[in-house]
Amino acid sequence: MVQDVTENNVRMSIPVAHPVIPDPAPLKALAPAAVEQVRTWLHEARNHPTNFSARQLAGVLKDPDGLDFTVGFVDRVVRPEDPAIAAEALRDLAPRTPGFLPWPMRAAMGAGGRLAPAVPQLAVPAARKVLRELVSHLIVDATEDRLGPAIRKLKTPGTRLNINLLGEAILGRGEAAKRMAGIRTLIERDDVDYVSVKVSAATAPHSPWAFEEAVTEVTESLLPLYELAASQAGTPAGSTFINLDMEEYHDLDMTLAVFMRLMDTPQLRTLEAGIVLQAYLPDALDAMIRLQEWSARRVADGGAPIKVRVVKGANLPMEHVQASLTGWPAATCASKQDTDTNYKRVLNYALTEERTRSVRIGVAGHNLFDIALAWLMVRDRGLSTEQVGGRRPDVEFEMLLGMATGQAEAV
Repeated sequence: MVQDVTENNVRMSIPVAHPVIPDPAPLKALAPAAVEQVRTWLHEARNHPTNFSARQLAGVLKDPDGLDFTVGFVDRVVRPEDPAIAAEALRDLAPRTPGFLPWPMRAAMGAGGRLAPAVPQLAVPAARKVLRELVSHLIVDATEDRLGPAIRKLKTPGTRLNINLLGEAILGRGEAAKRMAGIRTLIERDDVDYVSVKVSAATAPHSPWAFEEAVTEVTESLLPLYELAASQAGTPAGSTFINLDMEEYHDLDMTLAVFMRLMDTPQLRTLEAGIVLQAYLPDALDAMIRLQEWSARRVADGGAPIKVRVVKGANLPMEHVQASLTGWPAATCASKQDTDTNYKRVLNYALTEERTRSVRIGVAGHNLFDIALAWLMVRDRGLSTEQVGGRRPDVEFEMLLGMATGQAEAV
């Protein structure tokens, strides 16, 4: 383990002995049972019909050009404010419309591509509507008149919605304040009980040489949101759960420092909150150990436990961009197998009865073999996946809305 110490804004690393980590041998013994569990889930999933949007999303991932087309459409047609610029991009993309789309959508894209340069004010909105049909199960409109009905439609017994306010990268204080106001509006809603926020949404880009200054600034910006959540305790809707999300590697230390500083604030002592760890970062286990040791002290002193959501990682392209710009090796694991191994390593450490008393775990992902392995670990180690009385479950399983819907129902 490496313990970070800050002195005069210079980051130093002091080696610290690892605590005892569970032997990985029992995981290997569970592998055959995990495979059988996946077979069972897949068999049961046949009884749960896949909805239209999920089929389209699967088509995006299967088609060789599907992902490039979708990302290009979002970046070049949806984002530009000038319809003329979006129209030119639409004309370029239309001939590459993936074949998995139903013929009405393909026809609309083809017609839009031909007509866009001549009538951008008509063609571009029509093309954008086609994309909204494709991702309507993943992204909902956050406006007052549309968010409420969408939440009511999506909520089902036994599930919680983690709402993440999307938007462009924060480039200035004005945009940061606007994003914070949007998240505050979500927290104030009675029908929202779980939101995610990133440290990058709370501040403009900061200097890596001013670590303590950035941590202080982000903490002060986020503190009112957490205080608002804490003030909801005792209300019928209860406190909104705030999840501090993780982005690129260069924000790892700052995200950890901000989270722990927030939770050490006296008025947030009894507030439950969460943070995300990305297993494609080799530092994930050290970060988990650091959070576990800190949270154990917090709980022993009468504070509330925290939650850590363990994911594989979702910012790999940006990590590669950063590496190419600096000439450094990418900060992530070298291979998919290394990432999968690290994911299991983190869960093997965290999923014990003693550790989940202070750090609840969110097992997030769509690899059914990983989910099955975690499921069996939970069963064999006597952990709970259901709320008992006023106590949250030890472990929660999480998937992106609309991903593997049949399998999610089976699980």
